[in-house]
Amino acid sequence: MGASYQTIETWVVADGIFRRTLDGVRPIGRSGREAGAFWLGRREPTAHIYSVVLPHGIGVEEHRGRWSVSPEVFGVVTRWAKPRNLCLLGVAHTHMHGVPPALSWSDRNLGVRFPDMLAAVIGNGGDDSDHLDWGWYVFEDGDYRSLAHHEVRERIRINPAGQSEAWTADVSGVHQLRV
Repeated sequence: MGASYQTIETWVVADGIFRRTLDGVRPIGRSGREAGAFWLGRREPTAHIYSVVLPHGIGVEEHRGRWSVSPEVFGVVTRWAKPRNLCLLGVAHTHMHGVPPALSWSDRNLGVRFPDMLAAVIGNGGDDSDHLDWGWYVFEDGDYRSLAHHEVRERIRINPAGQSEAWTADVSGVHQLRV
């Protein structure tokens, strides 16, 4: 039996998610390595993203030109998210300075792949602070499709008053980040 996914038309992202994502990935990007974040919330036609998990540490590889999260860390995050009724809705990751914010072959083929999965590529090691400068993709019909600039403005809405929470994760668990 195949999985059934409710179609997502619009993502509403709490403003703090962008800030907390950048705060989490920039130090790693500035050290010459890639980093990333999981965005979680409720899967609905208008999906609200208000939780960011920054995988870092044991089970997470942050290298020049590659960021990867082990299945064990994915499992830890999944076991933590399920009782909270949270669903993985997006993954953001950095590319190094001078590398375009576009999905690579491995991003497209070895990353998370399910309908309406949102993928954001943050350029310049996380120093590109305007989300409109990022590469934006949605997984449709078996591949990631680049979102045109007008689609980003229409389908990804920022909620300046939205509550957000930030966490870190590795194989030992998920832990809340203090502001």
